[in-house]
Amino acid sequence: MERSAALRLDAEWTTGGGIGIGLTSAERQRTLVRLIDALAPHADGDPSVAARLGLRYAELARHHFEAGRRGPALSAVGEAVRHCAGPARRDPEHARWYARALTSQAIYLAHPLSDELGLPRYAFQGPGSHPPNTAHADGLAALAATRRAVAVWRGLDPAEPGNREGLAQAYAFLGDRLEELGDPVEAAAWAVRAERGLCALRADDRDELRALGNDAAAGDPKLGRDGPHTALLEHLGDQLERRLRRCPFADGLTRLRAEDLLPERLLPLAVLAARIDGVEAAAIADGLRLELPEVERTLRARSWRAVWRFDTRDADGAPWTPMAHPWRGATAVTDRSAAAVGADLTDAFLTAPDRPPAPVHWRLAVWWEDEDHLDGARFRHARAPGA
Repeated sequence: MERSAALRLDAEWTTGGGIGIGLTSAERQRTLVRLIDALAPHADGDPSVAARLGLRYAELARHHFEAGRRGPALSAVGEAVRHCAGPARRDPEHARWYARALTSQAIYLAHPLSDELGLPRYAFQGPGSHPPNTAHADGLAALAATRRAVAVWRGLDPAEPGNREGLAQAYAFLGDRLEELGDPVEAAAWAVRAERGLCALRADDRDELRALGNDAAAGDPKLGRDGPHTALLEHLGDQLERRLRRCPFADGLTRLRAEDLLPERLLPLAVLAARIDGVEAAAIADGLRLELPEVERTLRARSWRAVWRFDTRDADGAPWTPMAHPWRGATAVTDRSAAAVGADLTDAFLTAPDRPPAPVHWRLAVWWEDEDHLDGARFRHARAPGA
């Protein structure tokens, strides 16, 4: 097919209602493959055609991924990245296409590291479950691709709101990749950077609309809760809270605070997290650069929900069986660590008349807020017979 005919076919796809609307999955795939076959012979030495070829490969990759075909999706998005890389050096629009292709590649690579809810499967450092070697290697490759996307966005004109938005979103994706690899501290740091970038964009939107007049501003959704960045900001806020719950105090919460990456609204949560981990009030105040009375007021005013569960098993290697109430429950706790709660529960268990007989193995886990994966427990203790 001649170059002009191939470009005409591609234009019909993008401007003539093509984009897959009304097509079955098989029809959409056949059309994309046809477009790729038409553009490919003209891509060498023609940056414009190469960039469009990269776009179609990216769409094919997304089609495969949404259909559950990760292998073909990775193959197609690899071609998208390869074809978009050259044109990205020549034109800002092509650079944006390249950055988005890199982000998609990272998402597909990292997919095994997240569960069906999109939450990280292996979010806890130290002892516990770890991803298979192949998944971990893919996660590292995903992190590298996301860092390249961030570098592309940083190289674009920051005066353009679209570039600033792209950079903020890339920061959010970088935080996701770091969280999947078990680094909640860095993941939180990048979420804060993303949040600040989006908040600055929203403030600019408001200023621009106010300059147009009160009537125009009042009727524009950019000023309300349905603005273009609101959903992502709410999502980032949820992510930040979840990540801060898993950050260690030393070299975690303290580092975020020192680098001005711990938002003021989340300082009470950081104080509570440190106390749950057993840090005393004076050390919390020193590490988070707060006044001691402020820390003490926070600890008196904010309780946390301790959720606990005892499990038993007959012998090593046998499955663990959760115990019933009262050895499984939850309560509000004020100004106490998870270890202190665990110690009280252990004492109560050891002196209870209905405790399991001596040959039984038992273990205790205490969580903050919700019973979850054992690796996420704030306190864990196991006892074998005779111990």
